[in-house]
Amino acid sequence: MFKPNIKKMTDKKNKLPPPPPIFNKDKLLLDVNNKLAEELSGPIPVKLVDLKNPRRTWITYEYHLDIIYTIGNDPKQLTLLPNNFYDTNHYELSFFDQLYNRLAKVQQSLNNGG
Repeated sequence: MFKPNIKKMTDKKNKLPPPPPIFNKDKLLLDVNNKLAEELSGPIPVKLVDLKNPRRTWITYEYHLDIIYTIGNDPKQLTLLPNNFYDTNHYELSFFDQLYNRLAKVQQSLNNGG
């Protein structure tokens, strides 16, 4: 059975650059929420509330964020999963596009009963 080398993975993680900074979080939240509102195809909106805890794992081309969102008028905050995002030099979509696409899928699924 394969046994991962935790020390090697931790050492590799410590050598990675930090996750890309989010320079203007308020503008990002506003832009994503506006685009979600434009694309709303039913009565249930999804609203992005916050981005928290950016971190890297030992994988060189991805990082993780806790994406907090709400559904409709329910004040309960949910966390979007999966929470991994890819560096733009390894993936063709920007962070904004990756984030919007995932939230749009949640919104579409809610409004289409799926």
